[in-house]
Amino acid sequence: MLRGAPAAAEAPASQLFIESLNVAGGKLVFTATFPPGVTQAVLEMRQELTTSWRPVATLAVPVTGGTTEFFIPLPALPRAFYRLNAILNPTAPAQLSAELQYLTMPSLCEVSSNGTSSTEAVFHFKGLIDGSDRIVITHEGAWWQHVHWGWPDSAVTVNGVPWNPSEKNYLTTTGAVAFLPKTYSLAAVNLEVIQGRDIVALERTNEALIVYLDDTPVGAAPYEFNIHFRPKIAEPLLASPSLSATLKIAARIDGSDLLKITAHEATWTHMAYGDPVAVSLNSSPWDMQQTNVIINAGTNQYLPAGVDFLTARIVNRQGRDLATMWADHDAVWVSFADNPNGDDPYELELLFGQ
Repeated sequence: MLRGAPAAAEAPASQLFIESLNVAGGKLVFTATFPPGVTQAVLEMRQELTTSWRPVATLAVPVTGGTTEFFIPLPALPRAFYRLNAILNPTAPAQLSAELQYLTMPSLCEVSSNGTSSTEAVFHFKGLIDGSDRIVITHEGAWWQHVHWGWPDSAVTVNGVPWNPSEKNYLTTTGAVAFLPKTYSLAAVNLEVIQGRDIVALERTNEALIVYLDDTPVGAAPYEFNIHFRPKIAEPLLASPSLSATLKIAARIDGSDLLKITAHEATWTHMAYGDPVAVSLNSSPWDMQQTNVIINAGTNQYLPAGVDFLTARIVNRQGRDLATMWADHDAVWVSFADNPNGDDPYELELLFGQ
């Protein structure tokens, strides 16, 4: 598992599975699901895809199984891969969590004959999507996480390179030039959607960029998009701390929906399947039958004046599929998608200015 990767697809209770890996307070914090009857579990690590696994921690696991959290000190490594090795009982064979199977391709940036990189690196995706998938992009590679419904039934392409993620779920490079050189930012990017009938959304996270692909209508559909990565630039120091504010969005979602939030208004756009119900902003009901636009004023004020939208971050989310946010200088875009049958309650809490 890549450092800084978010929660992966939901796993059966009988399967050994690392669900999430985050960085907090100088530690790597793991959340993992264990099947019942595990008598011993070891966390193993390797620095490169081709090096040997070595044990880094022995874990205390509940005999009844279930989801548990544990942590290790943050390694002083540029990257690391992890897996769990567990014994179910003294006579049973060891069970391993899923490993990365990788495919190599050229770097996302063009390098001239004199070794100079281009001013832009591009991740060009083209393929069929049927359900919910995530692609976690880091400087070292791209990791595919399948969540709901069908895997792509044929290879997708990234920069023209065929990729079958159900067989090899990690895309990386070999040689001197990294998949995405460190000189490029994972936060300051532009998404250019060329084709796609439903959700293509981005989210910033720890040392990574998450691409969410959610196709809620029936069957598979073609998607094509470019992610343009720009070189890192020094960020100016703020003259004063940003205004602090919280915004909580809640709704029952059955399909896909988009919400654009600006200092002036919030606009809700329904895309597929059933209309959202029980919608609220900061616990104030929003009647979608009356209007899909709320003006940020009076009793409907959802954010104070002077909030820096670029400081927005997710502090809480609930829902069985997609609930995400992308912030820019003058707006925040929220995406919801629910691929399983029926609807489900969703909640996204955003914090500004801290």
